[in-house]
Amino acid sequence: MRGLAALTILLLTGCAAPSSPSRGAYVPDRRDYATFSAGFPTLLEPNYLPFMAHRIPQSGGREDVLVFCRWESEDMPLAVFIEPPEIPASLQDEFLPRDPAGFVGAVEHALRTWESHLEGLVRFRLVSSPSRAHLHIALLGQRAPVPEEDVKVLGATPLADSCRAIGWDPDAERLQVEFSVPGLQVFLADEFGLLSDGQVEWVALHEIGHALGMRSHSPIPADLMYEVVRDRVTVAEGLSGEDVNSFVSLYQLPNGTVFGRARDRAEEPDPGFDPPTGPPMLSLAPFVDARLGFSLRVPTGWLTIDTGHGLVAVDGVTWDYAASYQVVVNRYPTLEAYLERYGDYYQRRGRLLHRESMVVNGRRSVQALIARPVGTIEEVTLVESGDGRVLVVTAECPTAHRPTYAAWFDATLATLDVWD
Repeated sequence: MRGLAALTILLLTGCAAPSSPSRGAYVPDRRDYATFSAGFPTLLEPNYLPFMAHRIPQSGGREDVLVFCRWESEDMPLAVFIEPPEIPASLQDEFLPRDPAGFVGAVEHALRTWESHLEGLVRFRLVSSPSRAHLHIALLGQRAPVPEEDVKVLGATPLADSCRAIGWDPDAERLQVEFSVPGLQVFLADEFGLLSDGQVEWVALHEIGHALGMRSHSPIPADLMYEVVRDRVTVAEGLSGEDVNSFVSLYQLPNGTVFGRARDRAEEPDPGFDPPTGPPMLSLAPFVDARLGFSLRVPTGWLTIDTGHGLVAVDGVTWDYAASYQVVVNRYPTLEAYLERYGDYYQRRGRLLHRESMVVNGRRSVQALIARPVGTIEEVTLVESGDGRVLVVTAECPTAHRPTYAAWFDATLATLDVWD
C-alpha cells in the first residue's frame, strides 16, 4: 500500500493542493528513497523528503528530474509582508466584533514557530510593503471556497513555477536552481463564521511550509503538512517530529540536490512485502501518550510515529507499507455521538463485512470490518474512554494478507490501555 492517506479518519478541511506538474504526478517509492538516503546517512528519520521534491520537466524524451528546491541561506531572514484583512460586517459578530490585528498576530506567531523548530535554518523579518517582501501573506476576510462536498480550502500557496532550473552544477549531482514563492493566501472564515486566531495560525503554519519548499503534502495524517485537517482545527503542538525532520533535512541538503528521476514504475516489478510468519511479536516497551491518556504495544520492527493526535505504526515506511495501525483520539462523549457525526463517512469507505459490540480492556467498544475498493480490509475499532473521548483504532492490510495480519492486529488491540 502506498501512502498513509489510506489511514485518514474524518479529515474534512484543507488547503489548496499545489498545482499539478505538466506530466503525471510522481508517486514516491521506497526503492527510490533507499537509493537516495544511502548517499546521505545523516538524514533525520523518519521524514517525508520524497514528497518535498519538485519535478523539473526534461525534453527529448528524457526522464524528468526530481529535485529539492528551497530558499538560499543568503535570502535569510526572509522579508515577509502580512496584508491585514478587511472583515465585512456580514462576518462580524455585532456584539463581539473581531479585531483584524488578532489574525495578523496569529500569522506572526506562526512565523516564530517555524523559526524556533528549524534550529535557525529559517528566519523571517516583517516589512511594511509588499514590494520589499520575499513573501506576501494575504489574509482574506471571506469564506473559504468549497471545491467539493465536505472539503473547504482554507489556504492556498501557488507552487507551479516556484522552482526554476538554471543549469547543472558540474561538481555535484545537483541542479542550479532558483526558488521563489511570491505569496500565499489564508481564508479567515468557513460556513460557521470567522475562524479563531488559533485556527488561522494553523492554516498559516501549513501554507508557510509550502512556501519554504514543500512541493506536495505529508503522507501522515495529523502532521502539520498533511493535506487536510480535522474539524475547525486549532494549534496544538505546531510541527510534528516528522515535519521537523523533513524541513531540517531539506535545509541541510545542498539546494538543488537531485532526489532521482521520475521514471514510470508501472512496468517494473515491485518486490512487495512478505506478510509476517509465526505468532505475533510485540514491542517490549509500550508506546505511551501521557497527554492523550493511552498506551499500546505495537508489532516488533514496525515504524511508529507520534502524530500529535495519537500514533501511526506501519510495516514498511510511511509512504509504502504492507500493513498499518493507527490510533486517533477524538473529543466525543459517547460512541453514539461519534457515529452520529461520522457514521456516513464509514459507510462511504467501502462494503461493511462485519460489525459487533465488544469490550477492550474494560472499555465499551464497537468494531467493524470494511472491504475497501482499493483491495484492502480496514478494521475500525471505536473505544469509549468514559471521560469524553473516543479512540479510533484503524488497522489495514491487503485483503489477501488479512488471515495473517488479523492475529497481529488482535494482539496489538489487546494491549490498548486507556486511562482518565
